[in-house]
Amino acid sequence: MKMKKNFILYLAAGLGLAACSPKGQTIEVSNTLNVERNAELVAVQVDTNCPHILRDAQGNEVAYQVKDNGIIFLANVPANGTAAYTWTEGTPAEVKPLTSAFFLGNRRKDDFCWENDKAAYRMYGPALLKENPSSGVDLWLKHSSDLTADAMYTQEEKEGKPYHIDYGLGIDSYKVGHAAGCGGLAIVSNGEIWPGGPFARYEILQEGPLQCIFKLSYDSVQIGDKKLTEEITITVNAGANMNKAEVVLNGDAIDDLRLGGAVFLHDSVQHLEVNAHNAFFTYCESANSDKGIYNVHQQKGIDATQLDFGRNYCAVYVPGVDEFAKYGNTEAATRPYKVGETLTYYFGGAWSKRDYATDEDWHRAIGQDVFCIETPLTVVVK
Repeated sequence: MKMKKNFILYLAAGLGLAACSPKGQTIEVSNTLNVERNAELVAVQVDTNCPHILRDAQGNEVAYQVKDNGIIFLANVPANGTAAYTWTEGTPAEVKPLTSAFFLGNRRKDDFCWENDKAAYRMYGPALLKENPSSGVDLWLKHSSDLTADAMYTQEEKEGKPYHIDYGLGIDSYKVGHAAGCGGLAIVSNGEIWPGGPFARYEILQEGPLQCIFKLSYDSVQIGDKKLTEEITITVNAGANMNKAEVVLNGDAIDDLRLGGAVFLHDSVQHLEVNAHNAFFTYCESANSDKGIYNVHQQKGIDATQLDFGRNYCAVYVPGVDEFAKYGNTEAATRPYKVGETLTYYFGGAWSKRDYATDEDWHRAIGQDVFCIETPLTVVVK
């Protein structure tokens, strides 16, 4: 498998040829919030000159990924507490990949797809330029923590099973439209929202089992009578409900320009909840809100009216947001932006058939995620 090979090479490069240190190290991860922090990615600089095993306080081996003269791993830390891990010489077990990012090319009209253990997403590439898609984000729902997006594409290619039908792995029942989709970039000027088009180029900056980072470039972003360029870098972490997006626009200055994240509300608004104080909003709706999904099922002889699609969820968090507003059927959270700056925001989605049974569960989870992003875990090596 490509990802497995890449990770082995990446690990080998990080280990180098230097001698091992037999002493080992202790890693303490501390949490100052009054909530448990489970499966949260942390980074730490430790000795990676040779193979090591990471273990928790109970002696269980913990998966990790080598990165930037250290490692990243998923920590579990009690409320107002500390979790200890040991880093000792040894051969680690193979790591199950929980993140991926890949370009489809001719397989599916230049889609770029990524996922973690929570959900999968895609954005549209140059092959769809004439079909007028947006730069919005498509949400794919999945039944398990396994990486399934590539398998869902393959099922359609080789078995004639559309990924718009749930055959056990998950389903794409979401409609992006010429809009932001589930967390796409919101560009606002002159009281209007300006949807973008397909990306022109992509670059995968990091591939790993616990974190992937990639960049999409847009050559012509129309805002009023001006055209700018855009680069968006997306970080995908294992265990996270939201992706991190870092956006830079370049070109002529626009005095009233605002940027942020947005969600397409489709034809009828269902459950939109805004938490202005904590800079985020969530949107929950029936997972069959795109009526075109019924046509796909009908073509396969399936009566979709008898199926339970559950509910799909979206969320957007924009640090420093000062405005939540609707633009037609799009909800946007934005802040003032100067061309050339970097805007950071977070977005993600989920399914009621997985981790969050109710709309309230999803809204509560995102609220906790926001607190955790604002108050990172602290790491000390001894």
